[in-house]
Amino acid sequence: MTYTFDEAIEKIESITDELNIRQEVINDVVSVVEGLREEYAPTIEMTKLQHDVFADDMEDIATQEHLDLFITDVPGLGDMTVRKGLNAWLHPETIKIVDE
Repeated sequence: MTYTFDEAIEKIESITDELNIRQEVINDVVSVVEGLREEYAPTIEMTKLQHDVFADDMEDIATQEHLDLFITDVPGLGDMTVRKGLNAWLHPETIKIVDE
């Protein structure tokens, strides 16, 4: 079975009582999962403008070259980087809208 990071953390926390595992062990395992999430699916913070521009053009971004041009040429993207853009493109569920 495949889990999202949040689902994995919920599953880990739910087995604490079932298997009589010490809370410190569960905390360590959850910490590892959270570290993996931060590395491989970090939350991408975007302003509403960044998200609107990104969402409008997301389907047209088909190659790394297009993504590079999108990030460097579209006005209003602020601190958006190619890596953040690529992560958001691959995993739009990681996008969090923040104030400008």
